[in-house]
Amino acid sequence: MNCKDNLLLLFLCGFAALSVSTETCGKDLLVGTSCIIKLTTRNNVKPPEIRWIHDRTTGYILRWKGVTIRDKSEGVSMEEDGSLRFSSVSLNDTGKYTFTAFNAEGTEIVKGEVEIKVYEKAPKPTVKFRCTDDGKATLSCDIGNRKDLTLSWYKEDKIIQNYKNSQVFLSSTQVQENKPYSCEAHNPVSKHKSESIRVSCKVEKKAVGDEVSFRPDKPLPAGVTSITWKHINNGVTINAIEWEDGETTSPNPRFKDNTTLDTKTGQITITNLTVEHTGVYTIDISGKEQEQRFTLTVMEPVPKPVIKIEKSTDNSDVVYLICEYSETIIWKNSAGETLTGLIHLTKGESITVKNERNPEIFYTCTLQNTVSEETSDPVYERDLFKVESNGGPWWIAIVVIIIILIIIIFAVLYKCNLYNFKKLVDDNCPCIKGIFDAICPCIKEQNPPAESKSNGGEATEDNADNVTVPLNTEQVNEGTKETA
Repeated sequence: MNCKDNLLLLFLCGFAALSVSTETCGKDLLVGTSCIIKLTTRNNVKPPEIRWIHDRTTGYILRWKGVTIRDKSEGVSMEEDGSLRFSSVSLNDTGKYTFTAFNAEGTEIVKGEVEIKVYEKAPKPTVKFRCTDDGKATLSCDIGNRKDLTLSWYKEDKIIQNYKNSQVFLSSTQVQENKPYSCEAHNPVSKHKSESIRVSCKVEKKAVGDEVSFRPDKPLPAGVTSITWKHINNGVTINAIEWEDGETTSPNPRFKDNTTLDTKTGQITITNLTVEHTGVYTIDISGKEQEQRFTLTVMEPVPKPVIKIEKSTDNSDVVYLICEYSETIIWKNSAGETLTGLIHLTKGESITVKNERNPEIFYTCTLQNTVSEETSDPVYERDLFKVESNGGPWWIAIVVIIIILIIIIFAVLYKCNLYNFKKLVDDNCPCIKGIFDAICPCIKEQNPPAESKSNGGEATEDNADNVTVPLNTEQVNEGTKETA
């Protein structure tokens, strides 16, 4: 049916044509728009000659003189007042348009310029995301090869970024929030927003030989017809395990004998992990890929480190301890202090140890990655500086010898009672007697000199040689008779 079939439609068509004919081209236009670039003249009188030029086109796009259009490009026409009409603008119509009007004598009477820019309609973008090994995510807004679009990123329908970058980076904390993200592509004349997605980047780090399980965050819907877990590594995707028509299979040898699937929950379990199991895991339910991503990193456990010793060529009181490893290295001393290591010339780290003259000081090196930790045997200072650790300073031995000699001399003096030393010791320090007896058991103790009394008194040193021994009565009488 066309406008001729109905008077009402005829009226509407005429009204629509009238509306189109009066639409003025704006600065920014959508591809396919019909509009007019107005010709401005004095008193709005149509001049005898009009020329239209496009800066991206060679020659005239339209030239009118008198009653005849001399030159005209495809897709343009001239209105009654000399204005330039586009039937349907395209990207090639972008640019500057210059019009010049002349009088009957060919003299220029007016000139003007208008610039327009034509844009394609913004497509509906698609949000994709990729998880990193440390739980972060990179979101990409897929808009094809379009370069004329500005992108806006939304989190829960609230704008978070607005620029031409097609990617946005999320920290591990933002990913754990599991909030919906979307992007919008727009230009000055159109816009289109993507569907929202929830980003999930569960990261597991395991040692070789461990096991891991991944499970969808939502219960399986009713009527599930198939479940497929996929493994992605270095851009290569393989099916780890499949369930369909009641049968479970593991088509890839990497997962054949160590992978199981719980068909009620959708959980996958992989045992006896190897480094080859590292990658991203996704799940398809009834042929539809789910938004969740599970990242697995399988690492070799660290070995027990062995500290290497390198002596200084300049200072005998300095050695260098070396721990060779490519992961985290932690140095500690016997006091539990963490020491700062320096990057070694070949591999790992080293520390400088100075002789502290304490053989019990020791140092350890600990290797660490995210799945394991091992510490070396301690290295003692007595093993690093053997010359110093085998004996103390020379003067200590001399002092000890002198003390021993003095004690022996005192013991001899006591046992032999020389210079009345025994009496001096017994009167003032009787407790030392046992010590002297233990030191010199071979020396027989000497008795002190005899003591005498006269008239009830004690003999002194002055009369010790003339001591008189008292006699009994009978001896006295007998002596008297003999005398008589």
